[in-house]
Amino acid sequence: MDEGRVRGRGNPSQRREKSWPGRKRSRPGRGAGQGGRGAGQGRRGGGQQGRGEGPGGRARQPRTIITDEMRATVIDHVIVHGMTMAEAGLRVRPNLSRFTVATIIRAFRQHNRVERMPHRGGRVAIFTAAQETLIVDMVRENNLIRLREIRDKVIADNVNFEGIDDVSLATIDRVLRRQKMRMKQVYRVPFERNSARHKDLRYEYVQRILQLDAMARPHEYLFLDEAGFNLQKRRQRGRNIIGQS
Repeated sequence: MDEGRVRGRGNPSQRREKSWPGRKRSRPGRGAGQGGRGAGQGRRGGGQQGRGEGPGGRARQPRTIITDEMRATVIDHVIVHGMTMAEAGLRVRPNLSRFTVATIIRAFRQHNRVERMPHRGGRVAIFTAAQETLIVDMVRENNLIRLREIRDKVIADNVNFEGIDDVSLATIDRVLRRQKMRMKQVYRVPFERNSARHKDLRYEYVQRILQLDAMARPHEYLFLDEAGFNLQKRRQRGRNIIGQS
């Protein structure tokens, strides 16, 4: 009896199996359950991916644009030839569902309308395409022009911008962005220095120096520097078309 008790106390796992013969071990079983839960979450994530373009899911179809010709064809098939809405939807390309065909037929019977309704909603554009071009020309003439200056010119011009009494700076900024105008670093470009006249003057100056050096009497040259001025006292940024410096 004593020997049996010692064996039972020394091996508790056997004692649990004897006391609970139909139950598995708690620790290995719990680990397996967690693994199963993780696998289940993996399947759930795969299902969410399947909603898009992943395997097992259906890709979202692009929205079909129904033209007026398609609407007239559907109405002719249903009203004139007596087809069902499903058959009429299959006779056009791309195919339309019977619910879409029903909407077209309902609009025709109630309002006698075949064409699509014009787009409604939103605000009317303040500037026309020609007026936006004039605003872009203002910036091209002066890259350092400010939005407030553009606004003042637009309000003061009663010929090209007739009827515009007030406009916000945000609207002008949107117009410039729509016309591919962006803020850029401003730097001075010496266009006049590289003109034909200045090139001729530089050539004459070099020839005169060579003549003085060729003379027997030596000559001394005095160079006067320009007056000092802080060139940073100007705007650092301006607007220009994207792709142009």
